[in-house]
Amino acid sequence: MITTDQSIHDFVESLAARTPTPGGGSAGGCAAAMGAALLSMAGRFSQGKKHSEADAEDRLERVLAVLDDKRAALLPMIERDASAFELVTEAYRLPKGDAQAVEIRTRAIQEALRGAMAVPEETLCLIRDVLVEFADVVTLIGRNIVSDVGSGTSLLEAAASMAKLNVQINMAYLEDRDLASAAGERILAVMAEIEEHARRNHRIVRQLLEN
Repeated sequence: MITTDQSIHDFVESLAARTPTPGGGSAGGCAAAMGAALLSMAGRFSQGKKHSEADAEDRLERVLAVLDDKRAALLPMIERDASAFELVTEAYRLPKGDAQAVEIRTRAIQEALRGAMAVPEETLCLIRDVLVEFADVVTLIGRNIVSDVGSGTSLLEAAASMAKLNVQINMAYLEDRDLASAAGERILAVMAEIEEHARRNHRIVRQLLEN
């Protein structure tokens, strides 16, 4: 059973093992939490500095509080994603037997797939929220810490791509194609927001590094 109390070494070893979980969803949850943490660190190093904006400190304090909450919600995705996929695996192991058994198995698989989709979609939304909030203070970050902003943003982008893939792989096996289509539209909309804010962060990082 994967837990957030594992050492980094044990977590990486468990990712490498020939077991269904943990997989990309758990790795993505970890990456997202680390990305949010790096943005928080950059924000904290920017507190107490001279800023031209009068409300800079208030904005930093507000955004950091939100980022702390989002990071706290992202870290459990390591366990939640693994648990959700384990339910899918268990459903596929149900006996096929007679027609009734097949129906029970099919329902269990479809329910488990919906649950396995919900976790990475929630991860995507949390990543979007982190980047949207950080947008309010990214221009307050000093030049000496912008590499961490770029690194945190890159981790969040990677985690978002991983979450998107995990939604899509489960969507592919859904019998309810309307539900799958609606989920696909939602994640594309969230990804567009993520990409927009990530591009802005990277642009600001480049400008500060080049000047």
